Amino acid sequence: MRWSSNASLILLLAAAQGCGDGKPSPASTHSIAPDHPHIRYTGRWNVDDASLPWVAWQGSTVTLRFRGSALVADLDVGALPENYRVVIDGVPEPQYRTLPAGRQAVTLASGLEAGAEHSILLMKETYAGTRTTIHGFTLTGTEILPLPPKRGRRIAFFGDSNMEGYSLYSEKDHGAVGTYYAYPATIARMLDADMHLQAVAGATLAGGGGNDVLTFIYAEEKLADDINYRSGFAPQVIVINAGANDISKLPAAVRKQNIKQRYRTVIAELRRVYGEAPHIILYNAYSWDQHEPANYSHELVDELGGNLSVFIFPWCWEQWHGDMVDHAGQAERLAAYIGSLNLGFVVKQPPEVITGYGKGFDFANGSFEGGARDGYGGFGWRYFEDGVKRVHDPKNAADGAYFIRLEKGEQVHQCVDASGDFSPGPANPGQRYTVTAAIRSTGSAATVAIGADFEGQDLYKRENFVARQFSVAPEWRNYSAEFSAPPGSWKIYIS
Repeated sequence: MRWSSNASLILLLAAAQGCGDGKPSPASTHSIAPDHPHIRYTGRWNVDDASLPWVAWQGSTVTLRFRGSALVADLDVGALPENYRVVIDGVPEPQYRTLPAGRQAVTLASGLEAGAEHSILLMKETYAGTRTTIHGFTLTGTEILPLPPKRGRRIAFFGDSNMEGYSLYSEKDHGAVGTYYAYPATIARMLDADMHLQAVAGATLAGGGGNDVLTFIYAEEKLADDINYRSGFAPQVIVINAGANDISKLPAAVRKQNIKQRYRTVIAELRRVYGEAPHIILYNAYSWDQHEPANYSHELVDELGGNLSVFIFPWCWEQWHGDMVDHAGQAERLAAYIGSLNLGFVVKQPPEVITGYGKGFDFANGSFEGGARDGYGGFGWRYFEDGVKRVHDPKNAADGAYFIRLEKGEQVHQCVDASGDFSPGPANPGQRYTVTAAIRSTGSAATVAIGADFEGQDLYKRENFVARQFSVAPEWRNYSAEFSAPPGSWKIYIS
């Protein structure tokens, strides 16, 4: 479905190590030490004491493969509660787990087919500020098995709240942080790559008192950087998603030159640690501030040369952060870009979640067929007030199997790049858009408005709202409204 000259939107109101003779022991309960050679740790794990490995950064994982029916982890969550994701035989559990602070036994899986081979991945989804320590595992089964060879593709991510997955599970910017469905981890799965993730809300490029990318390069955990620290990770690609928070901390007169210098410093330190071979991507949002780094980050590519490039994306979520479907949109675009660099990365699967980005004047999820995961109700259309319902009713839907139901006073809206090309800048002068919605009333009649709100490069300056009202009937009918973009329109919010 397209909205442009002929646009339309469908809007529907431990350790079983075997016996001494090398044969697997019979099915029973076995302790698995954390340093068992068949266990794989990915992320910035500290193994100074291999019997008690710990990790701080979110996105870090531990993976086991075994033959048995159940696996229990003995772990210390740390001083504060944290969220974790359990993936059994490649299938993520439908909801992340919130574990209380302290040491505890956590059943990762039970009731599995006893004689079959299984795999379990445990991901740390949040970083409340303390370490997670593995004390061991208990296996009900016969043996722990070797894992497949490590992936040959590796990506390191350094950034701020967008990369962190701040508000991943909230359409209202309520800080429901998550990692598994945030764009870095999604990209890693799409490209079948391993990742290291170092990202914190509010982080700057440098000068952040420890909350900055420059510090993260050398940090095994937050606020504990060591210039001699090396993770041992050798990425082919490094993504930097930072710079937005630097703007408000620098005087306008020196803002651009100082931010560019911070980029140079960060890039130099990354080269010091990882060498010249990795391709560094400056990943910037555009369309949120007249002084945004996306205006000039490309200048650094011209000045520094080497394996360095810029990739940008539209910040189309007003003053809020992107949620799960917005991250899927970012992942789809950035994964494709990484694949285009001819570094051996190939997109092997799409995002698991619907994308929040429409393409080329197309609405995202115009028929509401897709939804987010984890019981989170996002579906690519935002709302100001609770109450909007996405209804599954194949018999009564006008298109597909879903529609949305709006009570009096409720609305949904979606932001789309006004030029339709994912490039910075306004729409062409006089660009016209036609929005067609299939709508019905639940009673004898109702009044519905289709509106458009236009915004320039800056956030917080939505204006020129226009709308058309319609009296709608109890049967599905198409209603159309035409809009013309005023000069300087970078984004359009259709409601």
